[in-house]
Amino acid sequence: LDIQYPRSGDLTPELAGAIAQEFSDFEKGLYSYDYDTADYGYSHTIDVQSFVDYFLINEFTTNYDAGWLSTYLYRDIGGKYKMVIWDFNSACDNYTYSTVQPQRFEMQLPVWYYMLIKDEDFVQHLISRYEQLRKSYLSEDYLNQYMDETVAYLGDAIQRNFQVWGYTFEQEMLYPAQRNPADHQQAVEQMRDFIHTRGAWMDENIEVLLQYCHESKVKKFNH
Repeated sequence: LDIQYPRSGDLTPELAGAIAQEFSDFEKGLYSYDYDTADYGYSHTIDVQSFVDYFLINEFTTNYDAGWLSTYLYRDIGGKYKMVIWDFNSACDNYTYSTVQPQRFEMQLPVWYYMLIKDEDFVQHLISRYEQLRKSYLSEDYLNQYMDETVAYLGDAIQRNFQVWGYTFEQEMLYPAQRNPADHQQAVEQMRDFIHTRGAWMDENIEVLLQYCHESKVKKFNH
């Protein structure tokens, strides 16, 4: 873990120590037996809505670097920890090997979410928030319209861009080879297909996440 802000010139040893202690308190609470209690649970230290949205946007786009690489959070003075939406170059099945073959959930695995997903209230929040977003910002109609408007806005800049960088379409970065788009239009169509297929799968399977918070029949605590 690194402290990105305050920057090194303003980061005194005392401030670094205070930040480290606050973060340690957050993680100790999250990984304790009291992680989901009203008195000592994680909700006292994190903005739950922020963590829910981070889970869903990265899961919907199969951005599985999230939680492992390029993962940032911040806290306002006197506030709670919030997640930062960041780094989507490998999202939407644009990874070397397919992130949707087979379709699956993975955001329950990274640090912090390994514990959060064990709380039924958190999982129910995930499900209800997903259903809400599918009627707005994650709906297929909204996303397709946004893509149409973006392509129209870019206009001739698309061709000018690929006059310089078009050789990228000649490089086979994805495997198997047929996953590599031949041009910008094909890349856009791949994105549309991804959104349709991923959204339909998550619509049908979102409640599968409840398995991770099911009470254990052999353990006293849900850890």
